[in-house]
Amino acid sequence: MKPNRAHSRRPAVITNSRWLAYATAGAASAFTCANSAEATIHYSGRIGEFFGSGCDKSVRFQLDQPGDSLRLRHSLSFCGTASYGGTAHFGILGRAGNAVAGFYNPCPSAHVASVSNLNRGQLISGRPFLARNSGLLAAHTSFCGSGSSAGQFDSGDVGFIGFKFNNGSGDQYGWVRVQFVNRDPIDHDFWLVDYAYADPGEPIRAGQTSSNEMVPEEGSLGWLALGAAGLVAWRKRRSQAAH
Repeated sequence: MKPNRAHSRRPAVITNSRWLAYATAGAASAFTCANSAEATIHYSGRIGEFFGSGCDKSVRFQLDQPGDSLRLRHSLSFCGTASYGGTAHFGILGRAGNAVAGFYNPCPSAHVASVSNLNRGQLISGRPFLARNSGLLAAHTSFCGSGSSAGQFDSGDVGFIGFKFNNGSGDQYGWVRVQFVNRDPIDHDFWLVDYAYADPGEPIRAGQTSSNEMVPEEGSLGWLALGAAGLVAWRKRRSQAAH
């Protein structure tokens, strides 16, 4: 008669590394569920609004509530029948406060409030802000000397604008993606691609469209995860920053 081995089996052994994997997966799942239930990022979807082609244009887009909005504006400077360059501006309004991520351009003759050109993945709340409701994206102007350009956005650039506003419930952060047309460099024609903003207390990174989306900052290890192509892009960003 065969012996009964039902009670002699050894208990299953789970290695430390497997326990760590289980714990990591559980924590990630809990974090994802908490984010999706408690916080929201509002994404516009693709817009594709064009600003330029020899005409002045100003468009306002409402945000959370009436009184909260962002605005993009393009204008041309004329003398007689000739254009002497275009100017691109961004503005933000909040019922209880507003500010743009930017800096004062230290021109020889004036300190011009300029909007920072952010990289994809940068944390919006970590940027320096100006207590203003508008700033310059790009301009062909005499502010910084005859025939020069002001602002961080340039012909052919795809960049991100950072902003914050308050409707009385606390600061809300957001971004706007713009693409400047690669043609006559003094006109500064551009497209509004899309934008997003977060609920009060919710962090958001440039380019992030939902609370659960991971958006690695350019120049971080997220680039290296893309292999050789990511490494080349990372080195290019570092080189541009150094100059």
